Amino acid sequence: MDPLLIPLPLSGPGSPGRIPSLVVFAKVPEPGRVKTRLTPPLTPADAADLYAAFLGDALAGFVGLGVDVRLYLPASGAAMPAGLVPPGVTLCVQRGDGLGARMDAALNETLASGAGQAVVIGTDHPTLPLAHVSAAFDALAEPGTVAVGPTEDGGFYLLGLDRPRPALFDGMTYSHASVCAETCARAEADGARLHVLPAWVDVDDAPSLARLVAEWQSGVPVGARTAAALTRLGGRLPAGP
Repeated sequence: MDPLLIPLPLSGPGSPGRIPSLVVFAKVPEPGRVKTRLTPPLTPADAADLYAAFLGDALAGFVGLGVDVRLYLPASGAAMPAGLVPPGVTLCVQRGDGLGARMDAALNETLASGAGQAVVIGTDHPTLPLAHVSAAFDALAEPGTVAVGPTEDGGFYLLGLDRPRPALFDGMTYSHASVCAETCARAEADGARLHVLPAWVDVDDAPSLARLVAEWQSGVPVGARTAAALTRLGGRLPAGP
């Protein structure tokens, strides 16, 4: 078994018999609507192709964790490409005005559906070890925990909880360098036991894509779809730092 694919228990001390759930926030990979900060150096079609690869690899890895996987998409009506979503993944619709409201609604909906713990995550980090996701669920087995996975730019790649916490999202703004710090401060002010995971990097602009290329070329593992997409893009990719 791949050491990063760690099956999780179906219950924890705070939620006997309730399966943990992973809430995946994503978009349909349409040119011009995803990874727009990668254009240039990529074309909109290339950026969408790379995004689809990130998404497909992430979902394939997540279903191996032994958790309920719920893919939350915007209510755009666009169809997901065939074969991209593995069997067993539940398709859901993002609801709410703004990112914070949508995450809050998705987490609350997931907990209300019977999940003992709910973790929201994106798909912009193709080198993220799945062990970090497992570690978030392990931490959430302690009742009252909030798990946070910081990104190097000050945001977060993962946020997990075992009960609704509207204080984490009410009036919160995103896409700035203090998002993770403010979220952690709100969690502690709300009485949560805070568990901070190792920091990681999102691939959402040319420098972070160049970093991914350099890491991939040096042997850092990525998923099969991502490796194939990077190979197809070839010379259109930015040079590594």
